[in-house]
Amino acid sequence: MRTSVLFLTVSFVLFLSASQARPDDTATAAAVVDQAIKAHGGQEQLEKTQLMTRSAKGTTSFIDKDVPFTDEWIRQLPDRWRQTVQVGPPGQQTQVLVVINGDKGWQSASGQVAELEKPRLTALREEGYLHWLATLIPLKKDNAFTLASLPDARVGDQDTVVVKVSRQGHADARLYFDKRTHLLVKAEHRARDAGLVVTKEYVYSDFKDFDGVKLPTKSVELTDGKKMAEVSEFTYKFLSRVDDNQFTRP
Repeated sequence: MRTSVLFLTVSFVLFLSASQARPDDTATAAAVVDQAIKAHGGQEQLEKTQLMTRSAKGTTSFIDKDVPFTDEWIRQLPDRWRQTVQVGPPGQQTQVLVVINGDKGWQSASGQVAELEKPRLTALREEGYLHWLATLIPLKKDNAFTLASLPDARVGDQDTVVVKVSRQGHADARLYFDKRTHLLVKAEHRARDAGLVVTKEYVYSDFKDFDGVKLPTKSVELTDGKKMAEVSEFTYKFLSRVDDNQFTRP
């Protein structure tokens, strides 16, 4: 009985401590996000990132070799996007088209069109969710998110503050903000890849101004610490609207 009383007493004290710390912790994390939004151009400017075209060129890892690629990604976050990827050296390129439209998705490769199977669709929707979080805007507009501060960390040669983002129905995400510039320099989450649970990271660098919004022009994508793709150049174009046909299966 004495042991049970001691256990209950300690548990109650720990519960009170956690309850008292949580508001301060959330407020600290929210302040970090506020600083980052300001550093990226402000909330009004960042709203433009919800509907835009992002073009990229770089290399992707294939059987331990770097293969060149280009892509164009039309994003109407968080639920609709269309990505066209050209992979391979000039004259030997293969085109892959992937479309996510709410709870449906399809892809086209070598002229063959197919519905995305549920595991892949779920994984791609989660990837889109992480990119949506990286725009920072949903963290200010949706009360369904819970923010928490995590211990500081290093990203390359940068000291960063880390914010954990939680929302029911999604894996927790971690956002890393440069202590000096307050810019978002890494986003990561746990995800499924080929049936395995892995850690996916996107490391951002070389920020430039695009119509009042400071965005990265380079990135590295890693899975469980292994480099999967490296973008050497991003460009962005903000849109006022997008044709619904862009997301319709042919």
